[in-house]
Amino acid sequence: MKNIFLSLALIISISFSYQLIAQTNSEVDIVYNLDVTNHQDDLFHVTVSVSGLSQENNVYNFASTTPGTYSIMDFGRFVKSFNAYDKEGNELSTERLSTNRWEINYAENLSKLVYDVEDTFDAEYTENKVFPMAGTGIEEDFIVLNTFGVFGYFEGLQSNPSRVKLDYNPEWTVGTALLPDEEGYYQAETFDHLADSPFLIGELSVASTKVNDTDVEVNVYSADTTIDAAGILVAADEILQAAGEYIGYSPVTHYKFLFCLTDMETFQRNNFNAAGALEHSYSSLYVQPGRGGISQGIRNEMAHEFMHILTPLNLHSNIIQPFNFIVPTASEHIWLYEGVTEWNSDILQLRGGLISIEEYLEIISEKLTFNDRFDEKISLSQISLEAYNVSLYNEFINFYTRGAVTAAMLDIKLLDLSNGKRGLRELLLELLDKYGKDKPFPEDEFFEVVVEMTYPEIEQFINDYIKGTETLPYIEYMEKLGYKYVAEVPSEDTRPTMGFSLGHNESGELMTLIVSDKAKEYGVQEGDVLVKVLGQEITMNTFRTLRQEVMAMNVGDHCDIVVKRDDEEIELTLTLQQRMDKHIFEEMDELTEEQKFLRSVWQKNL
Repeated sequence: MKNIFLSLALIISISFSYQLIAQTNSEVDIVYNLDVTNHQDDLFHVTVSVSGLSQENNVYNFASTTPGTYSIMDFGRFVKSFNAYDKEGNELSTERLSTNRWEINYAENLSKLVYDVEDTFDAEYTENKVFPMAGTGIEEDFIVLNTFGVFGYFEGLQSNPSRVKLDYNPEWTVGTALLPDEEGYYQAETFDHLADSPFLIGELSVASTKVNDTDVEVNVYSADTTIDAAGILVAADEILQAAGEYIGYSPVTHYKFLFCLTDMETFQRNNFNAAGALEHSYSSLYVQPGRGGISQGIRNEMAHEFMHILTPLNLHSNIIQPFNFIVPTASEHIWLYEGVTEWNSDILQLRGGLISIEEYLEIISEKLTFNDRFDEKISLSQISLEAYNVSLYNEFINFYTRGAVTAAMLDIKLLDLSNGKRGLRELLLELLDKYGKDKPFPEDEFFEVVVEMTYPEIEQFINDYIKGTETLPYIEYMEKLGYKYVAEVPSEDTRPTMGFSLGHNESGELMTLIVSDKAKEYGVQEGDVLVKVLGQEITMNTFRTLRQEVMAMNVGDHCDIVVKRDDEEIELTLTLQQRMDKHIFEEMDELTEEQKFLRSVWQKNL
């Protein structure tokens, strides 16, 4: 999952024990029917028809967490009614065991469950907010359905197949990677497969292409009618083709991009404070404001999410297959799933000729600059293992910065050790061949496996930069490619800066992150909440305008701000500063033959 911006708290509250048991009972038939024909009641109406249950299957589970989100969502809290019936229509008694689990008495007599679920988009709650791309939404002209937010599974039957039938506005289009049968039932091999397959329903535009042997389809709901599937595909097709060349084969037969591009009124009405995309095995779902046309950002997002078909979707730990939907269980290898995927999505553009070396170096510089905002004493392994820890929620996005640069340095290290014969891409392909979608790698042995498949020196790299917190050796490694490092230079961007960057705290407020020495002299501290700028209060509606007003001023001008610190509002006057570009890589004057060679192999798929 890749977020455009983050602002939510993750709070763990587990008050029961649960042992994950993946079983299949061929005598049990499960059919989900979902009625969303009436958008005005804002409810998903679910009927689960079932036969062949035993008393061992007497608990129906809703998801507490889901793959790729690394957050507590507790979808059981959105259930508004829950009833069980036998085949004669007699109601069976049920008992709610916890937030996400219902016990059904005489489960062997169960014929159907009938329950209603509130959508998460406009649900009123303050804790454990659900990312919109991981949530469920019922709007007048579209429906976003992450299946794990509405459907549950019976105890012990997580690996059972099931079918899904939808009742919806017949004038609408359905976008999903699940395949329907002749009767219109969507087929899921397991609950994990069902949970891995979101739906986007509404007035969708559709466009398709082929990437290697993979049929790729783009489905778009857009409040802005100037944005459609054809336009997005035209903008992204070359990056998808470059991804196909980078991968070199087709890990999946089909893939769906599902875009829900809302207007700002809908986005603000639902109080969304995050936007982005969530990856799935055969699809990715995007929920974000659609404005300003099709940007490079959308292309980059599509590349990132598409590359997830490598990891974790085809290369992953046994700790996440089958997935534990009830008890959040973190893997140490989120850096592999997110950081390496981010690196893949960048380097494939260089190797595919879509960006220049200078543009790629700018990406590395930007990631290192963004990395300065984070706690350098927290390792990538720690962030992975404590992904559900509320105190580290701000650190997660560092997988896309430090994590991606770590992958870039590992690639150079492998190319250097192998005399240009194999880098990180080639190692990934070998790991995919060794393991795969249905053969996860051992969680506790993965690093040892990587060292075995590469070189003894890689163990030290892992200990220093993935498990440990040593400063990444980007100065030394980039020199191997013939680039020298410059800490900072005056920016060509002449617009002034207040001397700090901004992020969101747990309450969704804008707070200062990296504060320059000059801004500190004026009284700004990291973690200050920005309340006013130039006498105007900061809101989602005013921030962009105020930011533009500041950038229209000149270096040396005074700018009045108000910050909140420890519940006290403090008035400060800043002097606007010259922007500085940091972590710059420049071409060295003369390259050795070794540098020329390593750079040449670094620029291509081997």
